[in-house]
Amino acid sequence: MQELLKAIKKIKEILHKSEEEGDNFQEVLDKLSHVRAHGVQFPTMMMMEIIDDFVKGYQERRKNSVMKGFDEKEIQDKYSSVSVNWNSKDTMN
Repeated sequence: MQELLKAIKKIKEILHKSEEEGDNFQEVLDKLSHVRAHGVQFPTMMMMEIIDDFVKGYQERRKNSVMKGFDEKEIQDKYSSVSVNWNSKDTMN
């Protein structure tokens, strides 16, 4: 069981690193082909399914990356404050 957990961890590492480095599909598949459990290579069809599932989560990962550290309440409060100041700038003397 430990071998499978190690393989899963390695697959995730490869997928994330390949995504960051902009690898193409064939490069990712080649890298994943080196992952083994109990000395046995995973079937290509299985690896393609894993890649496909990973790709489906791209938009969500991208959104989470962009939104990291984003505080919606803080932005709304600042917007309200700045917009009032901006809109009243002509009335200030």
